Amino acid sequence: MGDPKFPSKHYDTPSHPWQKVRIEEESGLIHQYGLKNKREIWRANTKVREMRRQARRLTANSSDDQAQKEKNLLLAKLNRLGMLEQNSGLEDVLIMTPENVLDRRLQTQVYLQGLSSTVKQARQLIVHGHISIDGAVVRVPGILVTKLQEKNISYSPTSALNSDLHPVRPRIQEKYDDEMEESVEEEKADVKGIEEKAEDAKTENKAESKVVEEKTVKDAKTEDKTKSEQVEETKVEKK
Repeated sequence: MGDPKFPSKHYDTPSHPWQKVRIEEESGLIHQYGLKNKREIWRANTKVREMRRQARRLTANSSDDQAQKEKNLLLAKLNRLGMLEQNSGLEDVLIMTPENVLDRRLQTQVYLQGLSSTVKQARQLIVHGHISIDGAVVRVPGILVTKLQEKNISYSPTSALNSDLHPVRPRIQEKYDDEMEESVEEEKADVKGIEEKAEDAKTENKAESKVVEEKTVKDAKTEDKTKSEQVEETKVEKK
């Protein structure tokens, strides 16, 4: 029969357990993405580290035909998962962060599409079987969703949330609408701030131009006056 096989860890733990900056960053990510524990962050870190390592190796062997094939496969995979844009290169892989992976989790996508009022509720809906992809119920919040699958995320056919009369639905929609309004207001505020800065810059430039012009005129008058005085002195000396 052979020895039993035990599953190996799919993540690497931090090299030092007590680093204040790292602990604060991880706490922020847990709150932002509604994660269950820090192991989910470490999984994302490990995925990014592996992709960077592969990108560095392929960059070093860029003249090799096999390396070129692996490069195309890696970039196509990351583009399919929505982590990179269409025309990205290996240099874009090297600057990837764990957020690029966490953004593609099913839990995050359910929240971003307005199917839940909070990111933690998104996890609850997934675990309880209310979310489906392409009509198939998915109960794993941490799976990575491709761009094609992203368009087909919805409530499962057997979920009570399919009914608009479900008590949870209005709160979800109101929360989603409020966030959309806040986003629009923030964009308007940013545009207004940019316009005000541009107007202030114009006013400042006008003021500077006026000061320079006045100074130039004053210097010219002073110079003319000096020349006139010199001419008068010359006339007096001749007399």
